[in-house]
Order: sequence, then C-alpha cells, then structure tokens
Amino acid sequence: MAEKVLEVKNLVKTFYKDGVKTEALKGVSLELYGGEILGIAGESGCGKSTLSRLCVRLLKPDSGEIRICGELLDSKTAKALRPKIQMVFQNPADTFNPAYSVGSGIMGAGRDLGLTKEESRSKAAELIKVTGLSEDVLKRRPKELSGGQLQRLAIVRALLCSPKILIADEAVSSLDVSVAANIINLLSDLRRSLGIAVMFISHDLGVIASISDRIAVMRAGEIVETGEAESVMTSPKAEYTKKLLEARLG
Repeated sequence: MAEKVLEVKNLVKTFYKDGVKTEALKGVSLELYGGEILGIAGESGCGKSTLSRLCVRLLKPDSGEIRICGELLDSKTAKALRPKIQMVFQNPADTFNPAYSVGSGIMGAGRDLGLTKEESRSKAAELIKVTGLSEDVLKRRPKELSGGQLQRLAIVRALLCSPKILIADEAVSSLDVSVAANIINLLSDLRRSLGIAVMFISHDLGVIASISDRIAVMRAGEIVETGEAESVMTSPKAEYTKKLLEARLG
C-alpha cells in the first residue's frame, strides 16, 4: 500500500469579520497517499481554499491536526516540513514579482527552501524541459508571458525541492480551456514521473474527474462524500453531489 503522505483529522477553522462568525471548516478529515491525485470538489465558499492554506501553514487551525509524512504540522515543525508540501495558486501572475524576471523568482524560492543557487538552477532546468518550455523564459518578466506559461513556471518553482505533496488550488480556473487541459496533463505526467501526490482543488467536477483517482466533495465546511472518482461521478451517494452533477449536466 502507498505511503500516507498527508493526514487531516477533525480540522476546524472559524473566521470573524465585523462581528460575523463564519465556520469555514467543521471537523474535516481526509487522507492523501503517495502517487495519487485527490480531487477536492465543491462550490465557492465551501472551505476548499481554507483547507489548502491550512495544509501549508498559511493559516493556523482552531483545532484538529495535520500530519505530513507522519509528522505533526505545527508552529515548531512548519519550516522543516515546508519542502515536503508545496502549493500552486489560482492566478500565477500574482505569485511572481513583476519587477524581476521569473528566473529570479524561482531562484529566490530555491534559496528560501535551503537550496544552493546551483541546485536551484539545475533542478529548474530539468523541470522546465518536462513542462515543454525553454530556459529562455527564465529571463523574461511575468508580463511578457502568458497565463499558461506562468502556471507552468509556478509548478516548476513548487517542485524545486522535490516535495512529496503538491496542492493545486483552482490552478486552472483562470486559464483558457485548451491551456487548462495542458496543465492538467502536465500534472498527471508529473504524478507518474515523480511519484508525487497531488491535492487538486476545483469547483468544476468535470475537471476534477478528468485528473483524480479519488474525489472528496465539500459543502459548507464539511466533506459530504469521498470515493473513487468513477464511483462518485456515476453513483454519487450524497444528495449534494447529485445536485452538483445535475447542475454540470443541465
């Protein structure tokens, strides 16, 4: 059986704004195994992005726990565990400094992760070939590149430290259909070639089904259904999942 690389237990997160309480996560639990792609589906506001940010310690949970490769993620271990779990965000243009070349941004990320300049350069060159880009793009600034190119480079940056887990949070929702399909294929190829586990988050069940081994469906801060992708898509158990499928087809 594949190694359990991510375990989330009873995760709770609440936000307060202007005196209004929002329960973003209400006791979420899930597991991710090495080499698999787990799709997290659900409408906007259901807690998908909050879950992803908790897993990379951009947010702190109110209660519950997250384990990465068996080790508890908390304030003491976050820095040491950071190379094992990386994230790709929805809008790649927002994740690169417009004042510098994308190569500078990638090298800076490598430095922050404890890699030498040579290690970062060598790994970036290797990964860029896999993405189908040329090394020339590293000299260009974000505004000179397309959204698809920037997202591929964001993936390169995330994989510099050879993480065990890659979280893709709505990573294709801002891209054209054909470009999004290319990014999905790239993630699938990387999963096979690198053995990396992927948590793929999207509001689009069709996109989720095209890439995922298993699917977890979220609604209002809770997971209402989890199962093999084909089973969830063809024989959903939760009424909410059925409604999502009906909306997609109708």
